[in-house]
Amino acid sequence: MPDATVNRILARLQHKLSLFWLLQLGGWLAFGVAMALSRIGTYPLWYMAVNKTILATLGVVATLGMRSVYRRVWVRKPTVVQIVLRSVVFSYGVSLLWTAFFNIAIIGYEAWLRGDAFGIRGWFQLVDGSLYHTFVLVAWSVLYFAIKYYQDLQAERERVLKAEASAQRARLRALRYQLNPHFLFNTLNAVSTLVVEGQNDAANRMIARLSDFLRLTLDSSDEQDVPLVEELAFTRRYLEIEQLRFGRRLTTRFDVDPDTYAAQVPNMILQPLVENAVKHAVAPREEGGTVTVSAQRVGGHLFLRVSDDGPGLAEGASEALGQGVGLSNTRARLAERYGAAHHFALQRSDGGGLTVVLSLPFRTQAEAAPAMPLFDAPKIARDEPS
Repeated sequence: MPDATVNRILARLQHKLSLFWLLQLGGWLAFGVAMALSRIGTYPLWYMAVNKTILATLGVVATLGMRSVYRRVWVRKPTVVQIVLRSVVFSYGVSLLWTAFFNIAIIGYEAWLRGDAFGIRGWFQLVDGSLYHTFVLVAWSVLYFAIKYYQDLQAERERVLKAEASAQRARLRALRYQLNPHFLFNTLNAVSTLVVEGQNDAANRMIARLSDFLRLTLDSSDEQDVPLVEELAFTRRYLEIEQLRFGRRLTTRFDVDPDTYAAQVPNMILQPLVENAVKHAVAPREEGGTVTVSAQRVGGHLFLRVSDDGPGLAEGASEALGQGVGLSNTRARLAERYGAAHHFALQRSDGGGLTVVLSLPFRTQAEAAPAMPLFDAPKIARDEPS
């Protein structure tokens, strides 16, 4: 078992033990003090302090024995009725012993104070007060089982949250890995075309760029989120590969605010958007086109835009375009990762072409963020800073 797992288990056990002893000792101390103060004016305070210290100490010992039994009972998953019946019966039985030992101690203590011989007048003197002590032990039992139920409920909730987080990571990883074969197929097809056309130098450079890109991808394969500066590096490597395919037909631009570099974004979230822009705005046109990647921070949100100057969207074409592998994959990943806290939009660019806009919660690696934030991202409008 890994050391980290062992440490977590030991820390959890230590926490539970600390909580039990805190409640156990603190509760019995409060019980003893309350009982002692309740008889002020009837008995001397020093006498009551000794009397109730003995009572509370014996109560601690008695309930430790009850705890060892209750722990075995709890493992069997008893019903509420079974818990109540066993608590009442067991509390009464333990109360008789607790009361008997307490009365023996007090009888001996009072005989010592008077200088008399120790003596018990009858069995009733031993069990006098056992009914009251039964109620005390029943209350202790109820608190014990209530705390056990709460702890188990919290542990189950933690297991469910961990399972959901693990399942979410698996779904996100599957969605991201869906991009790799798609991108690899397109690139290898381009290499094949260059070889057929006799452009061996360009093919070799493309293979080298592809190797670098895949190495970067594998190095971060287990990371769901990466800093934006790393994501931009991935995107640049991809565009370098496409640059070898299209030459001067492809122009790329980056307009990124420096204060967004540390923002956490899903791994490889920009590459499919850039690939979509190249496919629809550059590849079909003899004159090629320009692809622009921009990033801004607006309040607590990060705005990412991938724009092109291609033909743009025809009327009614946005829905069909959004069904492609790249865009549909991006939608699914963002919905899985951020829920209602993100926004995804396709817009017509002012100068013609298409702009894909993402709005994400702005967080850095140092900021712990839940997988599914509970607030909505602002809707993206045309008058947002661009």
